[in-house]
Amino acid sequence: MSTVAANLVSSESPTALKPHTRILELDALRAIAALNLVLFHFTWVYAEKFGYSSDLGFKWPFGAYGVEMFFILSGFVNSMSLMRRGKPVDFVAARLIRIIPIFFLAIIANLWILQLAPMNQHVTQGQFLANMTLLPKVLGYECVDPVMWTLQIEMMFYATLVIMFKTGYLKRYFVGWGSLLACSVILCPTLDALSAHSETTLHIAATTLRRLMLLDFVPLFAIGFLLYMIKTGVGKKWQNLLGIAVAAGVFHTIDHGKHNPAVTLLIIGLVTACAYGKVPPLRFKPLIFVSTISYALYLCHNNLGSAMIYTFDQAGVPPIVCFAIGIVFSFALAIIITNRIEQPITNLLRKGWTRLRNRTDLFSRAGNAPRAIR
Repeated sequence: MSTVAANLVSSESPTALKPHTRILELDALRAIAALNLVLFHFTWVYAEKFGYSSDLGFKWPFGAYGVEMFFILSGFVNSMSLMRRGKPVDFVAARLIRIIPIFFLAIIANLWILQLAPMNQHVTQGQFLANMTLLPKVLGYECVDPVMWTLQIEMMFYATLVIMFKTGYLKRYFVGWGSLLACSVILCPTLDALSAHSETTLHIAATTLRRLMLLDFVPLFAIGFLLYMIKTGVGKKWQNLLGIAVAAGVFHTIDHGKHNPAVTLLIIGLVTACAYGKVPPLRFKPLIFVSTISYALYLCHNNLGSAMIYTFDQAGVPPIVCFAIGIVFSFALAIIITNRIEQPITNLLRKGWTRLRNRTDLFSRAGNAPRAIR
Protein backbone atom coordinates (compact mmCIF):
# COMPACT_ATOMS: atom_id res chain seq x y z
CA MET A 1 0.00 0.00 0.00
CA SER A 2 1.35 3.45 -0.91
CA THR A 3 1.97 6.21 1.65
CA VAL A 4 -1.04 8.05 0.28
CA ALA A 5 -3.22 4.97 0.66
CA ALA A 6 -2.04 4.62 4.25
CA ASN A 7 -3.01 8.22 4.94
CA LEU A 8 -6.48 7.46 3.63
CA VAL A 9 -6.82 4.96 6.45
CA SER A 10 -5.07 6.89 9.21
CA SER A 11 -5.15 10.57 10.10
CA GLU A 12 -1.84 10.36 11.96
CA SER A 13 1.21 11.83 10.28
CA PRO A 14 3.99 14.26 11.18
CA THR A 15 2.90 17.86 11.50
CA ALA A 16 4.36 20.10 8.79
CA LEU A 17 3.51 23.10 6.73
CA LYS A 18 6.50 22.84 4.43
CA PRO A 19 5.61 22.95 0.73
CA HIS A 20 5.70 19.55 -0.94
CA THR A 21 7.83 18.64 -3.93
CA ARG A 22 6.12 20.40 -6.80
CA ILE A 23 5.13 18.96 -10.15
CA LEU A 24 6.31 21.72 -12.46
CA GLU A 25 3.95 20.86 -15.28
CA LEU A 26 0.95 21.27 -12.96
CA ASP A 27 2.30 24.66 -11.89
CA ALA A 28 2.53 25.55 -15.57
CA LEU A 29 -1.12 24.56 -16.07
CA ARG A 30 -2.09 26.87 -13.23
CA ALA A 31 -0.17 29.64 -14.97
CA ILE A 32 -1.98 28.89 -18.24
CA ALA A 33 -5.33 29.03 -16.42
CA ALA A 34 -4.38 32.43 -14.95
CA LEU A 35 -3.28 33.79 -18.34
CA ASN A 36 -6.49 32.51 -19.89
CA LEU A 37 -8.49 34.33 -17.22
CA VAL A 38 -6.71 37.65 -17.76
CA LEU A 39 -7.12 37.46 -21.54
CA PHE A 40 -10.79 36.58 -21.18
CA HIS A 41 -11.52 39.49 -18.82
CA PHE A 42 -9.53 42.12 -20.72
CA THR A 43 -10.95 41.19 -24.12
CA TRP A 44 -14.33 39.46 -24.07
CA VAL A 45 -15.69 40.57 -20.68
CA TYR A 46 -14.42 44.15 -20.88
CA ALA A 47 -15.74 44.58 -24.42
CA GLU A 48 -19.16 43.18 -23.49
CA LYS A 49 -19.48 44.92 -20.12
CA PHE A 50 -17.90 48.33 -20.71
CA GLY A 51 -16.87 48.46 -24.38
CA TYR A 52 -13.69 49.76 -25.97
CA SER A 53 -14.03 53.07 -27.80
CA SER A 54 -13.24 51.20 -31.01
CA ASP A 55 -12.84 47.54 -31.95
CA LEU A 56 -9.98 45.84 -30.12
CA GLY A 57 -9.49 43.52 -33.06
CA PHE A 58 -9.80 40.22 -31.24
CA LYS A 59 -11.56 38.52 -28.32
CA TRP A 60 -10.53 35.60 -26.15
CA PRO A 61 -13.76 33.73 -25.34
CA PHE A 62 -12.35 30.67 -23.56
CA GLY A 63 -12.66 31.76 -19.93
CA ALA A 64 -14.97 28.89 -19.00
CA TYR A 65 -12.35 26.33 -19.98
CA GLY A 66 -9.75 27.98 -17.76
CA VAL A 67 -12.14 27.60 -14.82
CA GLU A 68 -12.84 23.99 -15.77
CA MET A 69 -9.13 23.16 -15.86
CA PHE A 70 -8.52 25.03 -12.61
CA PHE A 71 -11.16 23.03 -10.72
CA ILE A 72 -9.83 19.71 -12.06
CA LEU A 73 -6.32 20.80 -11.04
CA SER A 74 -7.64 21.79 -7.62
CA GLY A 75 -9.22 18.37 -7.15
CA PHE A 76 -5.85 16.75 -7.88
CA VAL A 77 -3.51 19.12 -6.04
CA ASN A 78 -5.58 19.65 -2.89
CA SER A 79 -6.28 15.94 -2.54
CA MET A 80 -2.52 15.45 -2.72
CA SER A 81 -1.94 18.18 -0.14
CA LEU A 82 -4.48 16.84 2.35
CA MET A 83 -3.42 13.20 2.05
CA ARG A 84 0.28 13.89 2.28
CA ARG A 85 -0.19 16.01 5.38
CA GLY A 86 -2.62 13.49 6.85
CA LYS A 87 -4.15 15.95 9.31
CA PRO A 88 -7.00 18.20 8.16
CA VAL A 89 -6.01 20.94 10.61
CA ASP A 90 -2.64 21.32 8.88
CA PHE A 91 -4.22 21.22 5.44
CA VAL A 92 -6.75 23.92 6.37
CA ALA A 93 -4.09 26.04 8.04
CA ALA A 94 -1.86 25.85 4.97
CA ARG A 95 -4.71 26.87 2.68
CA LEU A 96 -5.90 29.75 4.87
CA ILE A 97 -2.36 31.06 5.38
CA ARG A 98 -1.93 31.09 1.61
CA ILE A 99 -5.31 32.62 0.81
CA ILE A 100 -6.55 34.92 3.56
CA PRO A 101 -3.99 37.74 3.97
CA ILE A 102 -3.93 39.20 0.47
CA PHE A 103 -7.58 38.29 -0.06
CA PHE A 104 -8.50 40.63 2.81
CA LEU A 105 -6.21 43.30 1.36
CA ALA A 106 -7.89 42.90 -2.04
CA ILE A 107 -11.37 43.26 -0.52
CA ILE A 108 -10.35 46.42 1.34
CA ALA A 109 -8.68 47.85 -1.79
CA ASN A 110 -11.87 47.27 -3.75
CA LEU A 111 -13.73 49.70 -1.48
CA TRP A 112 -11.79 52.37 -3.37
CA ILE A 113 -11.27 50.64 -6.72
CA LEU A 114 -15.00 50.07 -7.33
CA GLN A 115 -15.64 53.81 -7.12
CA LEU A 116 -13.47 54.33 -10.21
CA ALA A 117 -14.84 54.45 -13.74
CA PRO A 118 -16.11 52.37 -15.43
CA MET A 119 -17.37 50.40 -12.38
CA ASN A 120 -18.78 53.41 -10.45
CA GLN A 121 -20.04 51.15 -7.65
CA HIS A 122 -20.41 51.58 -3.92
CA VAL A 123 -19.87 48.65 -1.58
CA THR A 124 -22.45 48.43 1.20
CA GLN A 125 -21.46 47.40 4.70
CA GLY A 126 -23.38 44.13 4.33
CA GLN A 127 -21.65 43.30 1.04
CA PHE A 128 -18.25 44.12 2.51
CA LEU A 129 -18.77 41.93 5.59
CA ALA A 130 -20.19 39.09 3.48
CA ASN A 131 -17.16 39.22 1.19
CA MET A 132 -14.81 39.09 4.17
CA THR A 133 -16.26 35.67 5.00
CA LEU A 134 -15.16 34.41 1.54
CA LEU A 135 -18.72 33.13 1.02
CA PRO A 136 -20.70 36.19 -0.14
CA LYS A 137 -22.98 34.42 -2.62
CA VAL A 138 -24.01 31.88 0.00
CA LEU A 139 -25.03 34.85 2.16
CA GLY A 140 -26.95 36.48 -0.70
CA TYR A 141 -24.42 39.15 -1.75
CA GLU A 142 -22.40 39.73 -4.89
CA CYS A 143 -18.61 39.42 -4.91
CA VAL A 144 -16.87 42.81 -4.86
CA ASP A 145 -14.84 41.50 -7.78
CA PRO A 146 -16.77 39.13 -10.08
CA VAL A 147 -13.75 36.84 -10.50
CA MET A 148 -13.83 35.95 -6.80
CA TRP A 149 -16.79 33.61 -7.22
CA THR A 150 -14.33 30.83 -8.02
CA LEU A 151 -12.51 31.39 -4.73
CA GLN A 152 -15.79 30.88 -2.89
CA ILE A 153 -16.21 27.55 -4.70
CA GLU A 154 -12.63 26.65 -3.82
CA MET A 155 -13.16 27.36 -0.12
CA MET A 156 -16.26 25.17 -0.03
CA PHE A 157 -14.32 22.41 -1.81
CA TYR A 158 -11.74 22.47 1.00
CA ALA A 159 -14.58 22.02 3.49
CA THR A 160 -16.04 19.17 1.43
CA LEU A 161 -12.66 17.46 1.21
CA VAL A 162 -12.05 17.72 4.95
CA ILE A 163 -15.56 16.45 5.80
CA MET A 164 -15.08 13.46 3.49
CA PHE A 165 -11.69 12.78 5.08
CA LYS A 166 -13.01 12.97 8.65
CA THR A 167 -16.04 10.80 7.91
CA GLY A 168 -14.03 8.14 6.09
CA TYR A 169 -15.48 8.85 2.66
CA LEU A 170 -12.10 9.59 1.12
CA LYS A 171 -11.21 6.02 2.00
CA ARG A 172 -14.53 4.83 0.53
CA TYR A 173 -14.26 7.43 -2.15
CA PHE A 174 -16.59 5.80 -4.67
CA VAL A 175 -19.37 6.06 -2.10
CA GLY A 176 -18.45 9.62 -1.15
CA TRP A 177 -18.00 11.09 -4.61
CA GLY A 178 -20.67 8.82 -6.08
CA SER A 179 -23.28 10.19 -3.65
CA LEU A 180 -22.38 13.77 -4.53
CA LEU A 181 -22.48 13.00 -8.27
CA ALA A 182 -25.91 11.40 -7.86
CA CYS A 183 -27.14 14.54 -6.09
CA SER A 184 -25.70 16.66 -8.92
CA VAL A 185 -27.36 14.75 -11.73
CA ILE A 186 -30.73 14.69 -9.94
CA LEU A 187 -30.95 18.05 -8.18
CA CYS A 188 -29.30 20.43 -10.67
CA PRO A 189 -31.55 19.69 -13.69
CA THR A 190 -34.62 19.61 -11.42
CA LEU A 191 -33.87 23.04 -9.98
CA ASP A 192 -33.08 24.43 -13.43
CA ALA A 193 -36.45 23.19 -14.69
CA LEU A 194 -38.20 24.82 -11.72
CA SER A 195 -36.35 28.13 -12.02
CA ALA A 196 -39.61 29.92 -12.93
CA HIS A 197 -40.78 29.20 -9.37
CA SER A 198 -37.61 30.55 -7.78
CA GLU A 199 -39.40 32.44 -5.01
CA THR A 200 -40.79 29.39 -3.24
CA THR A 201 -39.25 28.50 0.11
CA LEU A 202 -38.52 24.95 -1.03
CA HIS A 203 -36.72 26.14 -4.17
CA ILE A 204 -34.64 28.66 -2.22
CA ALA A 205 -33.67 25.99 0.33
CA ALA A 206 -32.77 23.50 -2.41
CA THR A 207 -30.73 26.13 -4.26
CA THR A 208 -28.82 26.95 -1.06
CA LEU A 209 -28.11 23.24 -0.59
CA ARG A 210 -26.98 23.06 -4.22
CA ARG A 211 -24.45 25.82 -3.59
CA LEU A 212 -23.20 24.49 -0.27
CA MET A 213 -22.68 21.01 -1.71
CA LEU A 214 -20.98 22.41 -4.85
CA LEU A 215 -23.25 20.26 -6.97
CA ASP A 216 -22.50 22.20 -10.18
CA PHE A 217 -18.74 21.66 -9.77
CA VAL A 218 -18.45 18.37 -7.85
CA PRO A 219 -17.82 16.42 -11.10
CA LEU A 220 -14.71 18.48 -11.88
CA PHE A 221 -13.25 18.10 -8.39
CA ALA A 222 -14.05 14.38 -8.50
CA ILE A 223 -12.15 14.03 -11.78
CA GLY A 224 -9.07 15.64 -10.21
CA PHE A 225 -9.33 13.42 -7.14
CA LEU A 226 -9.62 10.24 -9.22
CA LEU A 227 -6.64 11.27 -11.34
CA TYR A 228 -4.66 11.53 -8.12
CA MET A 229 -5.83 8.07 -7.10
CA ILE A 230 -4.55 6.72 -10.42
CA LYS A 231 -1.26 8.60 -10.06
CA THR A 232 -0.66 7.14 -6.58
CA GLY A 233 -1.86 3.63 -7.37
CA VAL A 234 -4.85 3.71 -5.01
CA GLY A 235 -7.75 1.47 -6.08
CA LYS A 236 -8.20 -0.37 -9.35
CA LYS A 237 -7.25 1.72 -12.35
CA TRP A 238 -10.21 0.63 -14.47
CA GLN A 239 -12.62 1.61 -11.70
CA ASN A 240 -10.98 5.01 -11.31
CA LEU A 241 -11.10 5.55 -15.08
CA LEU A 242 -14.77 4.58 -15.11
CA GLY A 243 -15.37 7.02 -12.27
CA ILE A 244 -13.73 9.79 -14.30
CA ALA A 245 -15.95 8.95 -17.30
CA VAL A 246 -19.06 9.04 -15.09
CA ALA A 247 -18.03 12.35 -13.50
CA ALA A 248 -17.40 13.89 -16.92
CA GLY A 249 -20.77 12.60 -18.11
CA VAL A 250 -22.52 14.15 -15.11
CA PHE A 251 -20.75 17.46 -15.68
CA HIS A 252 -21.91 17.66 -19.28
CA THR A 253 -25.41 16.56 -18.30
CA ILE A 254 -25.85 19.51 -15.94
CA ASP A 255 -23.93 22.31 -17.70
CA HIS A 256 -26.43 22.90 -20.56
CA GLY A 257 -23.86 22.67 -23.34
CA LYS A 258 -21.61 25.44 -22.02
CA HIS A 259 -18.53 23.25 -22.41
CA ASN A 260 -17.43 21.08 -25.31
CA PRO A 261 -16.93 17.43 -24.21
CA ALA A 262 -13.95 17.14 -26.53
CA VAL A 263 -12.24 20.00 -24.70
CA THR A 264 -13.01 18.36 -21.35
CA LEU A 265 -11.35 15.17 -22.62
CA LEU A 266 -8.37 17.21 -23.78
CA ILE A 267 -8.06 18.93 -20.39
CA ILE A 268 -8.24 15.60 -18.54
CA GLY A 269 -5.55 14.18 -20.82
CA LEU A 270 -3.35 17.24 -20.36
CA VAL A 271 -3.65 17.21 -16.55
CA THR A 272 -2.88 13.47 -16.54
CA ALA A 273 0.17 13.87 -18.75
CA CYS A 274 1.43 16.75 -16.60
CA ALA A 275 0.87 14.77 -13.39
CA TYR A 276 3.24 12.12 -14.78
CA GLY A 277 5.76 14.73 -15.93
CA LYS A 278 5.24 13.86 -19.60
CA VAL A 279 5.03 17.40 -20.98
CA PRO A 280 8.58 18.83 -20.67
CA PRO A 281 7.82 21.94 -22.80
CA LEU A 282 5.56 23.14 -19.96
CA ARG A 283 8.60 23.41 -17.70
CA PHE A 284 9.23 26.68 -19.55
CA LYS A 285 10.63 29.00 -16.86
CA PRO A 286 8.41 32.02 -17.66
CA LEU A 287 5.33 29.81 -17.18
CA ILE A 288 6.65 28.54 -13.85
CA PHE A 289 7.28 32.14 -12.83
CA VAL A 290 3.72 33.14 -13.73
CA SER A 291 2.47 30.29 -11.52
CA THR A 292 4.24 31.87 -8.52
CA ILE A 293 2.33 35.15 -8.99
CA SER A 294 -0.92 33.58 -10.23
CA TYR A 295 -2.90 34.12 -7.02
CA ALA A 296 -2.05 37.82 -6.79
CA LEU A 297 -2.72 38.15 -10.51
CA TYR A 298 -6.11 36.47 -10.07
CA LEU A 299 -7.12 38.80 -7.23
CA CYS A 300 -5.83 42.08 -8.59
CA HIS A 301 -6.21 42.14 -12.36
CA ASN A 302 -9.91 42.54 -13.07
CA ASN A 303 -11.36 45.64 -11.41
CA LEU A 304 -8.15 47.65 -11.23
CA GLY A 305 -7.11 46.55 -14.72
CA SER A 306 -10.50 47.58 -16.10
CA ALA A 307 -10.13 51.02 -14.49
CA MET A 308 -6.68 51.36 -16.03
CA ILE A 309 -7.88 50.31 -19.51
CA TYR A 310 -10.86 52.67 -19.31
CA THR A 311 -8.72 55.66 -18.26
CA PHE A 312 -6.34 55.31 -21.19
CA ASP A 313 -9.12 54.40 -23.62
CA GLN A 314 -11.01 57.58 -22.74
CA ALA A 315 -7.80 59.57 -23.21
CA GLY A 316 -7.70 58.48 -26.85
CA VAL A 317 -5.07 55.77 -26.60
CA PRO A 318 -5.68 52.96 -29.17
CA PRO A 319 -7.57 50.01 -27.62
CA ILE A 320 -4.81 47.50 -28.35
CA VAL A 321 -2.35 49.73 -26.45
CA CYS A 322 -4.86 50.08 -23.58
CA PHE A 323 -5.12 46.30 -23.48
CA ALA A 324 -1.30 45.98 -23.37
CA ILE A 325 -1.10 48.56 -20.58
CA GLY A 326 -3.68 46.61 -18.58
CA ILE A 327 -1.67 43.42 -19.02
CA VAL A 328 1.67 44.99 -18.05
CA PHE A 329 0.15 46.84 -15.09
CA SER A 330 -1.57 43.69 -13.77
CA PHE A 331 1.58 41.60 -13.99
CA ALA A 332 3.74 44.31 -12.41
CA LEU A 333 1.29 44.69 -9.53
CA ALA A 334 1.07 40.92 -9.05
CA ILE A 335 4.87 40.64 -8.90
CA ILE A 336 5.12 43.42 -6.31
CA ILE A 337 2.30 42.01 -4.16
CA THR A 338 3.68 38.46 -4.32
CA ASN A 339 7.26 39.41 -3.46
CA ARG A 340 6.67 42.27 -1.03
CA ILE A 341 3.46 41.28 0.71
CA GLU A 342 2.24 37.74 0.09
CA GLN A 343 5.47 35.77 0.48
CA PRO A 344 6.75 37.56 3.62
CA ILE A 345 3.35 37.25 5.35
CA THR A 346 2.96 33.63 4.27
CA ASN A 347 6.44 32.67 5.50
CA LEU A 348 5.85 34.42 8.83
CA LEU A 349 2.47 32.77 9.41
CA ARG A 350 3.77 29.38 8.30
CA LYS A 351 6.61 29.53 10.82
CA GLY A 352 4.24 30.68 13.55
CA TRP A 353 1.83 27.82 12.84
CA THR A 354 4.64 25.26 12.83
CA ARG A 355 5.88 26.51 16.22
CA LEU A 356 2.34 26.38 17.61
CA ARG A 357 1.74 22.83 16.33
CA ASN A 358 5.09 21.61 17.61
CA ARG A 359 4.33 23.08 21.03
CA THR A 360 0.87 21.52 20.99
CA ASP A 361 2.29 18.12 20.02
CA LEU A 362 4.88 18.40 22.81
CA PHE A 363 2.19 19.12 25.42
CA SER A 364 0.06 16.31 24.01
CA ARG A 365 2.88 13.79 24.29
CA ALA A 366 3.68 14.97 27.82
CA GLY A 367 0.04 14.61 28.84
CA ASN A 368 -0.15 11.08 27.43
CA ALA A 369 3.08 9.90 29.04
CA PRO A 370 2.56 7.26 31.77
CA ARG A 371 2.96 8.60 35.30
CA ALA A 372 5.80 7.26 37.39
CA ILE A 373 4.82 4.56 39.88
CA ARG A 374 5.28 5.84 43.40
